[in-house]
Amino acid sequence: MPRNPEIEATTTPTPVATRGGILVATDGSRDADGSVRVGLALAHRDGRPVTLLSVVEPLPVYEMDAIAAVDVDQLTTVTRESREVALHAQHVRTHPGIPDWPYRIEVGSRVDTIATQAERFGAALIILGVGEHGVAARIFRRETALRVIRSATIPVLAVPMYGWGVPHSAVAAIDFTESSVDAAREALALLGGEGTLYLAHVSPRVPIPQGDSRTWEEVTSTGNLPRLEAVAQRLDVPPGVQVEFVTLHGEPAHELIAFAEEFKVDLIAAGAHGRTALGRLVLGSVSSKLVRTAHCWVLVAPPRRDDVEEVAAIDTA
Repeated sequence: MPRNPEIEATTTPTPVATRGGILVATDGSRDADGSVRVGLALAHRDGRPVTLLSVVEPLPVYEMDAIAAVDVDQLTTVTRESREVALHAQHVRTHPGIPDWPYRIEVGSRVDTIATQAERFGAALIILGVGEHGVAARIFRRETALRVIRSATIPVLAVPMYGWGVPHSAVAAIDFTESSVDAAREALALLGGEGTLYLAHVSPRVPIPQGDSRTWEEVTSTGNLPRLEAVAQRLDVPPGVQVEFVTLHGEPAHELIAFAEEFKVDLIAAGAHGRTALGRLVLGSVSSKLVRTAHCWVLVAPPRRDDVEEVAAIDTA
């Protein structure tokens, strides 16, 4: 059955604001090749400083006579050297024409080190590969992208291994919280002054009251279009970017992914809703599904302190 999202367009001639640095986290594997290509492409296009960071986690130390502390240090050194080989191979695969390949290898907790180094570097964006998913990855805490998204204080962009270049289109999921507006703003910045930005609101499927002559789309979209227009007015949209308003209906992650696939959108952007129990539930039901199942890039903006209250207010309005 063909999809019929409601779309309207507008353009506002305002320049894009200058962005900060980019931290690209990579383990040298092919899963991270897309994030490296995209990170360097964005940095080159926008003239943004970029840092390639690889984190080697220290081996666990067990109190066993057979394993001395020096053995653990030696094993960590071997692991670090192996990572250097992997990063060199990644250089050859992704950017063989670039002679200089500056990167940093840190030893520590993967997620904590990425967050700490991003803050130390003054990064405004973290880019990393989508990585592993599935039950085993969740049990053994290997879903690095989602763990970084949950702990980061700046936007995080998860890129599939085949990602390359810069985005030319993006759909921002707008639920009218501040973090969703932040996600739209960051998605707009990643377009670099030209392309298409879709501002999309997903409404739940609700029954139409008996006797109401309006269509289902008219019932659910009447109040949301002005609110989407108000969000657009808050963004600094350059002349080369077209903004289109989209209303979708159903389960948010599924509808956003289906829309992105149908219209061949490069990037889906969404906001996180805090670290409270409610915030983690919302993140798990939308952002996690996007990262785990979307075939395009996924950007998640960090939560705002008052977003939980805003979500509650929207749900009871």
